[in-house]
Amino acid sequence: MIIVHEYSFRMVEHKWFNVLMRWMNSNYEWIGRKTIKNECMQIFESEKDQLKKSLREADSISLTTDLWTSNQNIQYMCLVAHYTDVNWILQCRVLNFVELDPPHTGLVIANAVFDCLLEWKIEDKIMSITLDNASNNDGAITNLKAKLLARKNTKFDPSYFHVRCAAHIVNLVVNDGLQPIETLISNLRNTMKYFKKSPTRIYKFVEVCNNYSVKDGKGLSLDVKTRWSSTYKMLESCIDYKEAFGNYVEVDQKYQWKPTPSEWKLFGKLKPILGQMAGATIVFSGTAYPDANVFYPYIVNVKIVLREAQKAGDPYLMSMADAMLDKFDKYWEKNNLMVIATILDPRFKMRYITWCFGEIYPPYRCMKELDDINAELEDLYMKYSKLVDNGKGSAQSSCSSRDTCTSLASVVPTRFQSFLQSNSTEVSKSQLLIYLEEANVSIDDKTFDLLNYWKVNSNAHRFPLLAAMAKSFLAVPASSVSSEPTFSTGGRILDDYRSSLKPATVQALVCASSWIRASQNDNNTPILVEQDEDDDVESVDFPNSIVGSN
Repeated sequence: MIIVHEYSFRMVEHKWFNVLMRWMNSNYEWIGRKTIKNECMQIFESEKDQLKKSLREADSISLTTDLWTSNQNIQYMCLVAHYTDVNWILQCRVLNFVELDPPHTGLVIANAVFDCLLEWKIEDKIMSITLDNASNNDGAITNLKAKLLARKNTKFDPSYFHVRCAAHIVNLVVNDGLQPIETLISNLRNTMKYFKKSPTRIYKFVEVCNNYSVKDGKGLSLDVKTRWSSTYKMLESCIDYKEAFGNYVEVDQKYQWKPTPSEWKLFGKLKPILGQMAGATIVFSGTAYPDANVFYPYIVNVKIVLREAQKAGDPYLMSMADAMLDKFDKYWEKNNLMVIATILDPRFKMRYITWCFGEIYPPYRCMKELDDINAELEDLYMKYSKLVDNGKGSAQSSCSSRDTCTSLASVVPTRFQSFLQSNSTEVSKSQLLIYLEEANVSIDDKTFDLLNYWKVNSNAHRFPLLAAMAKSFLAVPASSVSSEPTFSTGGRILDDYRSSLKPATVQALVCASSWIRASQNDNNTPILVEQDEDDDVESVDFPNSIVGSN
């Protein structure tokens, strides 16, 4: 309870806590904060041993990491692991929450991450790492990649290692799109604050709506500056009242933030673009971490609306779309990890990628991109085929020490074993062809469970090689947002009354909280959870009595 709810160790010394304990059990004996701290540290070590066993059974692990500064002015690095366990359940665990001494160069970050991997003994299981677009992170990727390549692990593929945080990319792109309407945003933000200070002004605004036949009842909202998606919600809630804002000046001489018609017109043009990006941001910043296949359709939708804006004929909109698309492509490097994950969803397969490329690329480039994806997919299957064959080979070598195996090996020519290996490669390749040629599963099937699909097909030996790929690719997160809840936990643990906690104690409490919470949800299939709209906007409601009478 103390670990999960971030209670103070001193809680067990509180007078009325002890009154409650003795009321429930007259034999309860008083314990001090040092005793309960030691017990919490024991739980941390116990949970850590359990997690090590789970990680040992994982075939592949993807990471996210980010930095956070506490109220002690201490910098912490959070390292989070994402993987599919032996039961085909997607897992997310905080591995480390360690103090990171400045300067936070790429080398320092890389060394800290690699030390954590060595501590957990998972350095040969790493598939990818997702970070934001800070320049020091690029240096960290270079150093980490070199360390992992030096281990000569055949499973490690450097081409899929670096995943840029999609939420951060969208945020950078949107900032360019919001700059031209910054005055409109500022005017509406000041208007919302002006209305909230006085109910009388809200009454006057509703009267203006009635006089000019503007439908009311929906209400307005005030954004949070640090979340651009809430700014979009504010703009969207206000656009239905643009005539009322213009006429409100007549009844309130103090009102001075009237948006101009040209600003409203510009927002109307930007609304489809910002709407798609807002939807993508909600998914990328969700409170649950779904399979990697769900992300690519949102990326495609963003590119489609930008491509349509390029063809709109409006010079300003075209130039803005060009700039936004250039920045989007700049940060979204040539990493087809999300494309592969989407192909491994039987609801999409290669047919969806073919359609997407046709929408976002001109014909000549579309064919080239499709050829590249097909070649990459083929190479990937060949690589996994060799990995599977090597696994079988190790099992065969252990069996050959027995008398029966030795006697068979002396009879059967070695050329036959080579023949079997060549045929097994053909079977592995045919798995890809069979899978892609089969009909797509209906997208409308709400009961479809992607991980269960691959679990069944791996056990049935239909697509064991494809299932091995799916287990790795579908666990890759598209954003580094999984570190954010950990920072919130750290902020609650290190409040103004507990700022003297040592970094080792903070790590134990933060990590143990993650492990205990996650272990209670192991049987729940990860789902896409959108943010609650009330979390990032402040409602400016109309009076119910007036709305009802109207």
